[in-house]
Amino acid sequence: MLRKLIIYCLVAVPLASGAWLVHAEDEPPPLDRQLSAAAIVWGIIGYTSWPQPSQPLRLCLIGDSEHGGTLDHTGGSFRPEYGVNVQEAVTEQDAAEQCDVLYVGKLPPERLTALVKTLTGRPVLTIGEERDFCSFGGMFCLDDRADGKGFAANLDAISRSKLRVNPRVLQLTKQLLSQP
Repeated sequence: MLRKLIIYCLVAVPLASGAWLVHAEDEPPPLDRQLSAAAIVWGIIGYTSWPQPSQPLRLCLIGDSEHGGTLDHTGGSFRPEYGVNVQEAVTEQDAAEQCDVLYVGKLPPERLTALVKTLTGRPVLTIGEERDFCSFGGMFCLDDRADGKGFAANLDAISRSKLRVNPRVLQLTKQLLSQP
């Protein structure tokens, strides 16, 4: 299964590398950039264990998201081998009670702070679309780099949750971020 995540990440970085052309604000981001983000998100989910996993796993979207819609529409090749339902989370409390994974788009700082506070210590995997999300206390955050998509991890936030993330994923995170 780690091989699958490594393949996701190796595919995601080159896919996104050609997608960094400037585009108008009203245009959606290029599909290859969206697919690379989806591959990373599904890879992280696939290597996370919950104390009492839901069947199917509940992935929620919150905030204004550039890539969130792609998560619901990506083909089976990126998704984990178990069922996942994708839904919108309206409030921070909804996220804490109804989600196993929370994909966070753009939110104002005060709302990010409240969200992280509500989720601290709960078995909810948090993945943010922006790198700043990790500094607010999120577990994983996507990282736009000149050579494509990568991701960063907040080890403190992961350790406070009741989740188990495969340590090899965390090593891969460091390896991806340390590349020039």
